[in-house]
Order: sequence, then C-alpha cells, then structure tokens
Amino acid sequence: MKQFGFLVMLAALFFCFSFAGQASAQTSGATIILDGQALSLQKKDKVEIIKGSVMVPIRVIAENLALLVTWNQKQAQVKILSGSGDIELTIGRTTASVGGTGMKLNAAPVNRSGTTLVPLRFIGEAAGLEVGWDNAKKIVTLASSQPSEPPYTPSPSATPGTSPTPSPSPSATPTPTPTPTPGTTPTPSPSPGTTPTPSPSPSPSSGGQIKGIGWSDNRLAIAFSGSMIPKAYTAADPARLIVELPKTSFDPAFATLQAFDTVTQSGAFAIADSADATLVKYEVTDTAAQTITITVELNRDKPFSAYQEADVESNVYVIDLNPNATPTPPPVKPGNGKKIIVIDPGHGDGDPGGIGATKKQEKSFNLSLALKVEKLLKKESAFEVVLTRRDDTFIPLSDRATIANVAGADAFVSIHANIAPGKPTVRGTETYYYAGGGKTLANIMHKHVLGATGFTDRKVKYASYKVLRESAMPATLLEVGFLSNATEESILFSDSFQNRVAQAIVDGLKEYFSR
Repeated sequence: MKQFGFLVMLAALFFCFSFAGQASAQTSGATIILDGQALSLQKKDKVEIIKGSVMVPIRVIAENLALLVTWNQKQAQVKILSGSGDIELTIGRTTASVGGTGMKLNAAPVNRSGTTLVPLRFIGEAAGLEVGWDNAKKIVTLASSQPSEPPYTPSPSATPGTSPTPSPSPSATPTPTPTPTPGTTPTPSPSPGTTPTPSPSPSPSSGGQIKGIGWSDNRLAIAFSGSMIPKAYTAADPARLIVELPKTSFDPAFATLQAFDTVTQSGAFAIADSADATLVKYEVTDTAAQTITITVELNRDKPFSAYQEADVESNVYVIDLNPNATPTPPPVKPGNGKKIIVIDPGHGDGDPGGIGATKKQEKSFNLSLALKVEKLLKKESAFEVVLTRRDDTFIPLSDRATIANVAGADAFVSIHANIAPGKPTVRGTETYYYAGGGKTLANIMHKHVLGATGFTDRKVKYASYKVLRESAMPATLLEVGFLSNATEESILFSDSFQNRVAQAIVDGLKEYFSR
C-alpha cells in the first residue's frame, strides 16, 4: 500500500539521518510533507528513536494516512486494518503479526502518558514514494512516484497560508475522510466551503469491497470491508453529492442484497422521505482504476459532514446532511419506579452487518429478535423498553448510545449475530462488556442466552465497542450465534429459536435487577 510505502521510507529516512546526529532519543521539530501537504503534527506529538527504530504516535498514522486503527484496552493491543493484511501490535511486546503471520520487532510499541508510539519500519511494507530531506530545516518531503490523479492546485482566491482547495470537477468542493483515532469518536470532515487537506492517493495493493449502500434520516451509509479512501464533494447544476471510491469493487453478495445490474455494474434507488435528496445512484465509472462513484441527487446545495465508523463486523462510511443534533429517544416516564431498558438491534439499512452462509443479513436477525424482546418486556410491569431502531434504518453508533443516555436507561443490550470469514465451522455464543456494571450484566445475560441457544460457550469477553463504552449505564453486547456457520444461520432465523432467546434476554434482565 502507498501509505505503507510512505511509512517504511520515512522510517528508513529517519534511521539513516538520525535527525542529523542528535543524541536525544526524542524530537518534536520534524515536519513531514506528503504530496505538497504538511501532515498534521501537534505539539504533543513526539517522534522517538528506540533501539534504532523510529516511533511515532498512532494518531499521526490514523489521522493523516487514512488507515483505520482500533485499540483494545484490556490487551493493550493496536490493530491497523489493511486490505493486504491486518497489523497487530501490543504495548511492550517485540512480537507482532501481519495478516496472522508472526513478526519480530526491533523495538516494542510504548505508551507515553496515554499516547501510543509505534515503529514505522515494521508498519511499512514497500517503498512507493520519492523522498527528500532538508537537513537544515528538518523537513521530510514525500511525493507519489506515479500519482493516480492530477496534483491539487490552489484556487485563485485561496487565502495565503491556508491549504489549497482541490478541484476534481467544476463547482465541486471535495472533503477528505478522517479516520478515527483509537478510543475517540471520529471527527466529521469540514463542510463544503471550508479548505480541506487532500487525502493520500490509494496504492494498487489497497482496496475495499462495498457490502451495502443505504439512505436513512438524511444520511448516506456505505458499508464496506477491506480499506477505502473515499473522496466526497458537492457539485452544482444540478446539485448533487458525489463520493468517489478508487480501488474499490462491489462485494459478490451485493447484487443479492439490493438493486444492482451485474452487466452494467450499476444500480439506483429513490429517496422518498427527504426534503434534500431524491435519488442515490452507484456505478463502476473507471474499470481500470476500479473506481466506484456514488451520486446523491439533491434538491439544493447542502453542507455535509463525513466520518467513518468501525464496530462489530462493520466498517461504515457515512455522509451526513443533518446539522449536529442530539437524537431524541421515544418518551419514557422517569421516576415511576420502572427500569428503563434500551434494546439495540445492531446495524441496519445500508449497513447489513454480517452476511451469512446463504446470504442472510445480520441486520434482519437483530431487528427480528429485538422486536420479540420488546414485546415480552412490555408485559413486565417492572420495565419500560426503548428500541434504538424499529425498522430497517441506519443509526450511527454514537446515536445509539446517546439514545440510551438521554433516556436515562438502567441497562443497554445490543443484539448481534456473529461471522467468522473463511471459517465456516466456527460456531457458538459470546457476550461482551466494556466497563463498570457491564461485566455483571454480561455474565448474567450470557448465562441465560447460552442456555437458550444450546450453542458452544465462547464466554464473556471485554471489548471496546463504541456502543458499550459511550453508554453511561451497564451495557452488554450479545453475539447470539454465527451466521457464517450454515447450521447456526438456519437456526438463528427460526421463530421458535428467537422466541426462546428473547425470553432468555428478559429473564436475564429480571435476574440482574433482582439482585
């Protein structure tokens, strides 16, 4: 991948010059310029040289190189998601892995006051950039040797000292896609009219597959696997929102999930519930470059934000036309002595979640089971129940937790089904928690759900899922069974099975609150 080429070349550069012979193991004055744009380095970002390896904050990789990074707090493990093989590193360990293959590190990742530093040389795979070094100014310059698109040029009206505004097409205002830093909520991209910084061009080895495309509540959701570097911008005459996805293809199951012509490699669906948009079109627009273009036809120019979500079998790129607003949960009656339970059917609409052995979609299972749980909870005088979604709609992860927080919920239960890509024999039930009372809730819920499924016991586990860590009350996430296992997939969609599991969830909640 080009990003990795940048990293390995940068590592070699720092190692060879050793910052002009500085004896200190730490430096904070280096500038890194990629294709004419300075990468975002904050004052707190310190570059260290440990045992001859250059170490940089993981934030620099996440925010500037369009790589998705996840953080497992319990295991102190960093995972960098890559289409060519996920990279896993653990704080303090000199062993790591790339695509499941064990590797040896010269220096282990370290934690400096909450900032994780990782070795650049290990993360790099291949050199793909031309590199220059200004020793006097301590500036690293990097340029794509074979750029996949024309270089960006400043607009005539650009303000001195600001980043140039890219111009991919007349009247278009591109917006880069940020990648979330471990443990944080992704920061929305600038709205049209601001001055964005161009994203790195994708390399031939990178790429992703689109699993689903949907429109809910004035949001475009694009679910994908692998890695993508989207470019989103608006255009005029007519007004439209455009998302270009180079080095991307449609998942083989895509055509079975929504409207798609396999001959023309295109599809579309109408938007009926929006005052701002009327139609979503998607098509392969450049076969050689494997570019997919998604176009939303707008009624008027509309500012938007863009962000990426990654949680529980899903990577979702979201274009949001809504102004920042707190989601409003259904009305509840606080103070009446009842426990407020939020049931969260995972995924929805353009985010199908896991795809089963016979192409059944996780989102459908989650909602079906959640509605059965709701029906049973409404019969219990001790509970009030709130669902994060009641139909096939997309709800951002933070909004799911916010619904529970605003409702003053006493417990949050997220319902999911599991997948193990390429491992059809994997099966079983597992349950997750993040912190606080979540572990007790998870243990009790797991006992009841496992008894109802009769599946293999895959235990209760810790996970830093956003819906869990952002919920202010005890929260748990249930992975009822594996859709990728043909036997379990068939069982999961049985009404009698779902009724049994729904009752188990209710019984678990009753036990938890009767302690």
